Amino acid sequence: MHHCENCNKQFTTRQSRLRHEKLYCQVVKKQENGGPAAKKQKICHSTASNNYMCVTCNQEIAPKLITAHERSRQHRNNCQSTPLEDGVFALSSAFKSRIASYRICDEGHYIDLNEFMDKIHNKLLRLIVSQIEKFSTIKINLELFGLYTIESKNIFDVKSFNTTNRIVTLGTNIRNMLHDFQEVISQKMMDFLERDSGWTLVKILHLELNVNYYNPLKASSYIPLPPSVKMKRAIVNVQNQDIHCFGWSVVAAVCLPMGPEHLPSSYPHWSTLFNFQGIEFPVKLDSIAKFESQNNVSINVYGLELLYVNNKVKFEIVGPLYFTNFKKPVHINLLLLSDNDGNQHYCTITNLPRLVSSQLSKHHHSKYFCDGCLQYFTTQALLDRHSSTDCGKLYARIPNNELITNRFGYNVPANVLEFQNYHHKMTIPFIVYADFECLLKPMSTVAPNPNQSFSIKTFLHQPYSCAYYIKCSYNDQLSKFQSFRGQSSVADFITALEIDLIEIYKKYLSIVQPMLPLTIQEEFDYLTATECHICQKPFQQNDIKVKDHCHLTGRYRSAAHSNCNLNFQIPNFIPIVFHNLTNYDSHLFIKELALEESEINILGKTKEKYITFSKKICVGEYLNSNNRIVKEHLHLRFIDSFQFLACSLEKLAAALDDAQCMEVKRYFPVDREFQLIRQKGVFPYSFIDDFSKLDLTELPQKIDFYDKLRDEHISEDDYQRANTVWYTFHCQTLGEYSDLYLKSDILLLADVFENFRNMCLKHYELDPAHYVTAPSLNWNAMLKFTHVKLELLTDIDMLHFFKKGIRGGVSTCVKRAAQANNKFLPNYDPSKPTLYILYLDATNLYGWAMSEVLPSGGFTWLTQNEINSLSIMDLTDTTPEGYVLEVDISYPHHLHNSHNDMPFLPENLIPPNGKCAKLIPNLCAKTNYIIHYRNLKQALQNGLELTKIYRVLKFNQSSWLQPYIDLNTKLRNQTKNKFEKDLFKLMNNSVYGKTMENVDNRVDIKLATHWKKNCHKYGAETWIAKPQFKNCSIFTENLVAIEMNKVQLLYTDTDSLILEIYTENVYNDIKQNIDRFDTSNYPENNIHDIPKTVSIIGKMKDEYAGVPIVLLYGTGAKAYCVQTVNDLIKKAKGVSKHVIDKSLTLLQYRAIATNPSSSSVFCVMNVFKSYLHNMYTELRNKIALSNFDDKRYILGNSIDTLAWRHYDIDRDRNLDSLIRELQKYVEPTD
Repeated sequence: MHHCENCNKQFTTRQSRLRHEKLYCQVVKKQENGGPAAKKQKICHSTASNNYMCVTCNQEIAPKLITAHERSRQHRNNCQSTPLEDGVFALSSAFKSRIASYRICDEGHYIDLNEFMDKIHNKLLRLIVSQIEKFSTIKINLELFGLYTIESKNIFDVKSFNTTNRIVTLGTNIRNMLHDFQEVISQKMMDFLERDSGWTLVKILHLELNVNYYNPLKASSYIPLPPSVKMKRAIVNVQNQDIHCFGWSVVAAVCLPMGPEHLPSSYPHWSTLFNFQGIEFPVKLDSIAKFESQNNVSINVYGLELLYVNNKVKFEIVGPLYFTNFKKPVHINLLLLSDNDGNQHYCTITNLPRLVSSQLSKHHHSKYFCDGCLQYFTTQALLDRHSSTDCGKLYARIPNNELITNRFGYNVPANVLEFQNYHHKMTIPFIVYADFECLLKPMSTVAPNPNQSFSIKTFLHQPYSCAYYIKCSYNDQLSKFQSFRGQSSVADFITALEIDLIEIYKKYLSIVQPMLPLTIQEEFDYLTATECHICQKPFQQNDIKVKDHCHLTGRYRSAAHSNCNLNFQIPNFIPIVFHNLTNYDSHLFIKELALEESEINILGKTKEKYITFSKKICVGEYLNSNNRIVKEHLHLRFIDSFQFLACSLEKLAAALDDAQCMEVKRYFPVDREFQLIRQKGVFPYSFIDDFSKLDLTELPQKIDFYDKLRDEHISEDDYQRANTVWYTFHCQTLGEYSDLYLKSDILLLADVFENFRNMCLKHYELDPAHYVTAPSLNWNAMLKFTHVKLELLTDIDMLHFFKKGIRGGVSTCVKRAAQANNKFLPNYDPSKPTLYILYLDATNLYGWAMSEVLPSGGFTWLTQNEINSLSIMDLTDTTPEGYVLEVDISYPHHLHNSHNDMPFLPENLIPPNGKCAKLIPNLCAKTNYIIHYRNLKQALQNGLELTKIYRVLKFNQSSWLQPYIDLNTKLRNQTKNKFEKDLFKLMNNSVYGKTMENVDNRVDIKLATHWKKNCHKYGAETWIAKPQFKNCSIFTENLVAIEMNKVQLLYTDTDSLILEIYTENVYNDIKQNIDRFDTSNYPENNIHDIPKTVSIIGKMKDEYAGVPIVLLYGTGAKAYCVQTVNDLIKKAKGVSKHVIDKSLTLLQYRAIATNPSSSSVFCVMNVFKSYLHNMYTELRNKIALSNFDDKRYILGNSIDTLAWRHYDIDRDRNLDSLIRELQKYVEPTD
């Protein structure tokens, strides 16, 4: 431990102590000539409040926030008052300016890119040259920012266009490179205008230059091959001692060696055989295309990736990092090696099949290799088909069907998926719940135009208090609550948390308690046990049976397999749970967390949004068998409870019964206090904009509780409850009230998540604290409960085949307005046709789909003879063998009218005059359409015509998922508790999400906290040097994120329909077909006398339970309003519910749906948004309703629509053109 000599606080590392003494220690007085501001006097001046004034931004800054402020986007934008030269500004930097961003501006008004680039060319050139003189070799890219408008809609927006990173050295022709950059940006600007029609460039704003110091090659270019790769004898690794390894490797590929193959002297000099004019050494990947064109050769480049499999080092060939556009007679395969110091080296691959085959299969029979994705095929015909249709030009790591030894010592096929995470049955002994509170600092803004789209920052979120609650699962005496308030609260939070968790590890987690003596009954149970309590499999004759006991309490648990017992250990991480960590809390403390040298590992959605991240802290040292000191580490794993329970904490807490609020009860045992705290508190979030307000000695007025985010005041009842809390708990200041509010939030979060854990342990025997998202938890729960063994795909073409068949869920507005007329409405007109509007929703549609027969294994392609003999119409829905087909289908014209509302076989396509692909039901003929045989059979039964079958994939199928779906449905129907009902619904739906997960959308983000390699961990220098480097974002001087490259239908959504039905009484129709409906939501004695049924998945349910619908207006997908006799229901995609309720009216929906000339409706809303890990409140004005809907062809009355490719579309267009032409000859009347 490290101690502060001034205040005697303890710290886990020396860096933490130094940071505390420098920035936060209350004993050390911060004078103007000392403390953290001493080095900032060029931009800061002392103020009377001990804060410092940033003269650039005209803003007071707390001492501890000076560095963060200088890195903020606000300060970067304001720094233009102190340019490096006229029109050149430094925006941000990290690692002593090794990573930096600059902005180049000009006062002129430019709409021509060439003119703008000519004007700033010399400034840009001087800036790049200065960086090269400083660092010798750099990677740079450009990003141009322009202001665009859609004049017809009065919309303005800033668009940007960037280039890829290029390596620049002292020998680079910078003028040519800038010309290339300019062409790339120009092409992207033209592509944008073609893709997003209607935009016009108003003005080019500025250009940004991003610079990354690049250190790719050091003293020697040569890097030895790993022994396991070298022994394959498939690579020639020339031991050159210069930077020309690319030249030597291509020579080695075309020339036989005259001596030892690894010596350069065995080959002709590379300059005598190849034309390297204009190509710089070391050769970059993006220079290879030029080399190919100059030398009439083709080249592929692959990489080498280090993996840890069963704690053993393994190397795999990956890539291609570069793939030729056209394979020529002279084709060369190269391997690009990288070492831990950032060196890179090209080698010659002489036998690609031999090099790659062992990582795909242990069998050595003849294989036909695809050098695009490194997969093999059994015949040349299969390879040719794959190359022409399915190759993704990227190595896909897929399993094979060979036997491997799993963690329990059993030999199992590598391509069989079954439950193995039995250690997740163990309850994690310690878990932390935490939260932050922020003051909202107003930001100066200019009043925007309400008729334009805009996004402006209005408040900066600055943490002022935080707390954590350590919950012990086996001994509540070890549970602990700790809170912090003040400007150093974030640093104090991290320091104290690390100290507490290190103490927990040393006192409890690292010590194995001996097993307590067994009772007579326990001894008898052990001797008679016939199955392992961990894996629940029987003991076989050769199995070793052992006594399993809890290492924390010493209590005997039960009999277990020896291997199961060895794997059933306390994990070396402690979960730290925040509610909405990904979108909010992580931004408040991750920069502080990164100040120390420990590495932070992240699972990211983007460079700023992380699903989870973990930090490793040292908790001790020991001598290993070789007398070497080995450090012990504990991982702090930060997880987001919102990833499991996607609902506000207020709603989650409200769903709990009083008896379930055990943590709140423990701290507030008095019933009156308990009732006040067990519900979400009332707090004036927007009122707290300065630390001084926390010292107020009275509760603020009711008007001060106005919520600017939701644009609403609190109710009188809520304000009275706040007063009651203030006086009941004897709050002396608003700060104390805030502390109580924060404590209440954290204890409620603990109760919510602890109940969630308990229910999962009870019903699924898994602890959610082992996981990071609900889909991963529920997928494991399903595998465990069903005991299913699923065969994984081993054929890359089968994988692509299934992926092409995944399209999404349909959502479209078919008829844009409808008015009901029936006897259940007050304005019923008997003289008009009787008409009902019925909103039907499928009960648990996902659950129904997962209860059907699903593929389980036996995947194989049918031969042409088998395809010819296949009779689709004779197949039953539950046949043991299922099929997915690739077909051509025609859509006969005579079906267009009857199928117009909901055509079969939707497609992802770009509609006429559209901008991007959308899932659209249409009446087009289908070519190469991937379809399940049941969907094909349904389409053929309804008149569509099958014209060709290309290929068919056969598989075994069964209802293997149904038992798990039935379990959750049963549990949901049995419980009366709302929290549990929502949980069991989640457990079904999230499994569906996992089955449809698109792993291609995952991103590879590295969070670098240091420049150089540190203890075998890559720094920013190494990641930037890699060929996969894409771009980076600078958060602070020592924190950078680096991204690496990889009836008439009115309306329908995925699981619902809104129908317009002409019938005498639609509710009598439901009664006569009651077996097709779920009426569990109808009241017992309803006016329609419809019997109440139990909830059955897959059945259609009347969403409004017999309440008649008066009218509907639809403006597009997920944008409509429904008026019933009791209520008005409004939907608008992308707009907050409270904004819809306050801002959108029935008249606006009607105008958009029925008047083609009506203007778009804008809505103003406040949202939380992070920029470089700084949280802001952002005011947005966006289009909420628009009469533009390109999923259907809208007819002239603006109400009726046609599916695309309907034969009437051309007729309607021709008629419209004729009317416009005739109007030219009609004389206007007075």
